[in-house]
Amino acid sequence: MVDALHNLWPRIKQLVDPHTIVINADNGPENSSRRTQFIKRIVEFAQSKKIDVCLAYYPPYHSKYNPVERVWGVLEKHWNGQLLMAS
Repeated sequence: MVDALHNLWPRIKQLVDPHTIVINADNGPENSSRRTQFIKRIVEFAQSKKIDVCLAYYPPYHSKYNPVERVWGVLEKHWNGQLLMAS
């Protein structure tokens, strides 16, 4: 996530020049507040860009609030239970 922020930052800065970025996170293992490496990198990013970063976590087990989770239901219907094979 932090790598994506670094990559997108020039465009974000050009478009809106924010003073605060709010990140909606799903409590998954890769962006958990318990992951010290993730927190360390977010803090370093915020300090280097002189902005505030607010981590807004969805409640545990409430995937209905996370827009990306809605995609899975659509994909499951589309795939209709077929096994996906890597090519």
